[in-house]
Amino acid sequence: MKYLLDTNICIYIIKRQPPEVTARFKSLLPNDFAISVITVAELEYGAYKGQQVAKNRAALL
Repeated sequence: MKYLLDTNICIYIIKRQPPEVTARFKSLLPNDFAISVITVAELEYGAYKGQQVAKNRAALL
């Protein structure tokens, strides 16, 4: 593992903005990065907090 992605980077990847982050993420191999359980919990919390819960949850999958 080279990178531990934080919540902000995960949100950038989900939204595909900024393009530089998306391009960098696409250049990585699956074993190059990980997401902590804390980041997963923060993303889940944010998905449920929003107006479009189903859409937000689908984006996390």
